[in-house]
Amino acid sequence: MINGSKPFAPFAEGFYRWWKILKIKLFQMILRVVLRICFEIGAQKMLLGNNDYLSEDERNKLEKNIEKRQKEIQDEKQEENLHSEMQFHLLKIGQSLGYDAFVAPNDRSKSYAGHSFSFMNPDKFPAINCDKETANTIKLIDVLWFEKGTNKVICAFEVEKSTSIYSGILRLTDLSYSIATGNETFYLVVPESREKDVVLQLSLPSIKQIRTPIEYILFSELRQHCDALCKFGDSHQIMAKIAKTV
Repeated sequence: MINGSKPFAPFAEGFYRWWKILKIKLFQMILRVVLRICFEIGAQKMLLGNNDYLSEDERNKLEKNIEKRQKEIQDEKQEENLHSEMQFHLLKIGQSLGYDAFVAPNDRSKSYAGHSFSFMNPDKFPAINCDKETANTIKLIDVLWFEKGTNKVICAFEVEKSTSIYSGILRLTDLSYSIATGNETFYLVVPESREKDVVLQLSLPSIKQIRTPIEYILFSELRQHCDALCKFGDSHQIMAKIAKTV
């Protein structure tokens, strides 16, 4: 050691300068690669997860498919929200009129406007006096009103959107032929756009002959008059104010 200097100081200083330059070059190289990838994706030339490049026609087709699927998802979500909204109104009215109001078991985890259906439903579904298969079908009806503390059905509601209206009618007819006495009232709840379809289905001779007639209610009518029905109604007969017959 000369004049107290460290023997490896020159080497360490050179290595440090070399490593600093190398880090800069590595960073620049990585940055170029990242920028290139971002450019390719931004220009929609690269399909993520695939190294193949898309032609302009393929790119346009991909964009249209993505837009179509996004619209389908939005429509499905909107329909689901509408379905939940109508169930909420029916639960609210049924409770206000003093009935035990239930939604289908597969809908009890849903909510609307911060109101959980599981809390709006009584704890236990009434025992239905029919075979198990028919009972399971009846339970799938969107909303059922029972006379409080009993298994006597007062009203049944099927909320139909884009699904087959006939499937809802079949569940109501199952209820009619199994446990109904003829004093109940059944309803289809539908958007205005499906009113013609409902009238056509309810006009079928096979449907008109069931002992419990099926009426229908429009979404807009139920939404508009829900609070008034809750406030001024004293029985299920108040629903006649907004229901239509065929």
